Amino acid sequence: MKKPILLALLPVIAAFTLLAQPPSFEYKKTQLKNVKATIKVMSDGQLYTLVPDNNPNMRYISEQLPPDFKKDGLKVAFTGWEGIIPPNYRMMGKPLKLKSICVTKSEQKKFAVKKGKYNFK
Repeated sequence: MKKPILLALLPVIAAFTLLAQPPSFEYKKTQLKNVKATIKVMSDGQLYTLVPDNNPNMRYISEQLPPDFKKDGLKVAFTGWEGIIPPNYRMMGKPLKLKSICVTKSEQKKFAVKKGKYNFK
């Protein structure tokens, strides 16, 4: 008797859980411009963060990071918007919406990066 009730409630609970999650992050209106950073690999190669050279305690995470740029130690320069982390969220870094990201010619050769600059909409 209890199993059918639990099985019937499970989709309802799952639906409420999915609706409770925010669909995406909000981003600040001020733009970060030409920030020099280093790509760092975390979590056994599963997570790539951008660590600004002028603030090694800060980490940015971007879903837009091109696969070619996912190399530990790669020095980049990016322009984008910093995300706002909602209350009660814990993240490995601040969300970052990229406008552009690029590497120097020497870094491009050193890490065998095919394309040196990406622009996003």
